[in-house]
Order: sequence, then structure tokens, then C-alpha cells
Amino acid sequence: MNKILLIAAVIFSALSFASCSDDAPSQLIWEFSNYDNKKITAVYAPDYINQVQVVASPDYTGEITLKCTNYTSLSFKSNNADGSFKCVSTGCTVTKVNDNTLRISFTPIEDVGAEGIYDTFIVEGISGKNMNSTNISVGRIINEKQN
Repeated sequence: MNKILLIAAVIFSALSFASCSDDAPSQLIWEFSNYDNKKITAVYAPDYINQVQVVASPDYTGEITLKCTNYTSLSFKSNNADGSFKCVSTGCTVTKVNDNTLRISFTPIEDVGAEGIYDTFIVEGISGKNMNSTNISVGRIINEKQN
């Protein structure tokens, strides 16, 4: 009897652990568009803490569009009444274009120093019962190639 209970417990444990990996939600997948790739560097690196990294020079004025291809609804913590996220130090504003698309707009900023300046915001994606988040890092650094 004890052998049967032990075997049943082992089988139940194996099934429980195997089913957990299938339930993990997928990471948000991003596409970049509507930007000057000579002025903005945009990287999607799902294996890093900041999965999306967008960098522009301090004097840049323009925007980049980020579209999530596998989640139907995006949200982020806004700090303005219009629902946008604005960071004065990096001179960027994040707005929602539609349910799965964001726009980051840049305005020129003062000297950023040798190290540059960065800010990070979190975007949450929801699709059905799945939910996950992405850390997006926005940086302003002096590009040596442009000088």
C-alpha cells in the first residue's frame, strides 16, 4: 500500500511540475518603426532585464513607434493627465497610439555628461488570460560617430 501511495505521489509531482512550464506567459515581442535609424538606436533583447532599449543623442528631436506583436492590450503607469509618461531628464514622452502600439517622442535636452542619462518604464501586456511586462530603457548619450 505504501509503495502505491509513493508511486502515485511521484507521478502526481511529475505531472504538476511539467504542466507549470506550459502555463508561463510569453514575453512581449516588439517591432520598431517610423524612426530615423541613423539617429536612434533601438534594440529588442528579450534575455536582458531591460528588454527594449532606445537611445538617441541629446540634441535629437523626433519619435519612434513600438508595436507589440503578441499582446492585444498594453498599459503603463502614466504621470500626466493625458495618460502619457513624461520624463524631463531624458526629454522623452511615451504615449499610447492604440491598444498594442506606443510612441516615444524626443525633445532636445541639455548636456548629459560622459555617461549619458537613462530612464526606465514598465509596459504591461494583456492578451486573454496571459499577462506579462517589459522594461523599456530610454537613454540619451552623445554619439561619437555624429561628432
